[in-house]
Amino acid sequence: MKPTPRRDTAPTEGEVSGPLRLETNARALLRRLRAGDVAVLDLMDLDSRTAEELIEARPAAVINTQRTLSGRYPAGGAAVLVGAGLRVVDEAGSAVMALADGTHVTVGADGVVSADGDELARGTVLSPESVGEEMLAAEEGLHVQLAAFAADAVDRVEAEAPLLLDAEGLPETGVDLSGKQVVVVAPGYRHKERLAALRPYLREHRPVIIAVSEAADSVVESAYPAAIVLGDVETVSERALKRASHISLHDPSGGDAGASRLDPLGLAHSRVVSTLGSADLAILLAHAGGAASIVTLGVPARLTELLETAAHDQTTGAAGTFLARLQASDRIIDAEALAVLYRHRYPWWVVAALLASAVLALGVAFWATPGGRPWFEDLWQTVGGWIGVA
Repeated sequence: MKPTPRRDTAPTEGEVSGPLRLETNARALLRRLRAGDVAVLDLMDLDSRTAEELIEARPAAVINTQRTLSGRYPAGGAAVLVGAGLRVVDEAGSAVMALADGTHVTVGADGVVSADGDELARGTVLSPESVGEEMLAAEEGLHVQLAAFAADAVDRVEAEAPLLLDAEGLPETGVDLSGKQVVVVAPGYRHKERLAALRPYLREHRPVIIAVSEAADSVVESAYPAAIVLGDVETVSERALKRASHISLHDPSGGDAGASRLDPLGLAHSRVVSTLGSADLAILLAHAGGAASIVTLGVPARLTELLETAAHDQTTGAAGTFLARLQASDRIIDAEALAVLYRHRYPWWVVAALLASAVLALGVAFWATPGGRPWFEDLWQTVGGWIGVA
């Protein structure tokens, strides 16, 4: 299990160094990134989820050729990286991508990237103060993103109405969801921490879990295997796949979604064809199956989260998530809210132990009073007479 990311730490001082890891695609970079590497991004407006995954890889520094926070909308990735104490060099320029992968570089506190004393690139080092100011300024652009989000929602309704309204095209999983409590776990921002906070609920109610793509590994690591795994399973572990009751493949772009992995393992599976996101389909699947409640974890819930997802993911956007949540609104519960409700609940044996200790303390205090000991002796004689031991 990966270590918990550092949070709210001071920015790194002095120079940091390590081998460059370059990929034009952020997902490809994350698969190759190792502790101590210098990660190079070519991405405008880093989202919170990708930033969290970068932190888990424990790079020495992060260099972005573009603006990590452009101001179009309050993308949360910059704040996540800086809050974890990582050095982030912003707007280092496209020339960085021409450097050889694996080149050992030094990243200075002034934003200079060098190798063997030669300057290779220069950018701006992000600070908590600069990111905070840019986040406030970026909020002014939310109305533009909101308009685009609304337009995408209309397009999604027109394209996916049969699925959204009548559940046409959803797979037959063989898993009984009727009247059950269901938890949909997606690999969203801080989903592992939120899954850990939900353990009291999982332990007490044993809900049916639908895991989206690589979130299946997070679920099985928490000792609660997913009944259904839905999405692209290319990076999902064999252990998580084999423990699922049903696997349903889905790639909104129409890709393989991991079918080439399942066939050699002899694992049966279904396939869903839809332009909606896999988490959206998981919610709709639980709703169509008659779930009594649907707890969403790692799925965007707030407006800012939906807008960030919409701007970051041009394939599925977040309008589908909004529509899926709207369809299942009478049964939807956000995991963060549920965790708060269960935070102060205790098992019955803890309550019994507290009551017993309270009674014992009261008895000792009464024993110490002038009339307490004679009263206990009389009580013992009376009870002993009843049971024949006095």
